Amino acid sequence: MFDITDKYFIEKLNKHLKNGGVIAFPTDTVWGLGAMPNQTGADALFEIKQRPHEKHLIIMSDCLEHIQKYMSGYPDIAFDLAKKYWPGALTIGVPVQDTQTMSFGAVRVPNYKPFQDLCRVIDGHCLATSSANISGQPVLTNPDAIRAQFPDIIVIDNAYDKMGGKPSTVVILDGDKMNIVRQGAVVIE
Repeated sequence: MFDITDKYFIEKLNKHLKNGGVIAFPTDTVWGLGAMPNQTGADALFEIKQRPHEKHLIIMSDCLEHIQKYMSGYPDIAFDLAKKYWPGALTIGVPVQDTQTMSFGAVRVPNYKPFQDLCRVIDGHCLATSSANISGQPVLTNPDAIRAQFPDIIVIDNAYDKMGGKPSTVVILDGDKMNIVRQGAVVIE
């Protein structure tokens, strides 16, 4: 069992992540898989999901302050969008050249308190993330299915708020050029 208010569980959780472990968690849209936002974490996610490296990962956190260190090289418009729409269902990305190393193509701060609660107890407050599924297969929709598919991960089953909202809007920024690659819950004005 887990309790993200229990200091012993928090220690176990952070040790698991630091050692390259993967966790599952609910978000405002779907269940996600997460690992530390470093090479070891990225490799663990690519392996467990059987995900091709050309598909990038997203870094998610509970607030702009915690995630902005992963936004170096992002144009000013990214921060304007983040301040206006975060927390919320907006994923902000930039073109990524190197797909064989840390393949983080975007950032997001979900408006979902259970996920924010989780980030507050994770060392560094950020996770490299992807949806909870084997690449190319449907996203798993409940903790029992996730445990069955991925028995070696920790499942944070704290979905006390409603899930299943519209997917996030995905915006790729190339300088001042903004390309909406998926129209989701956020309508950019």
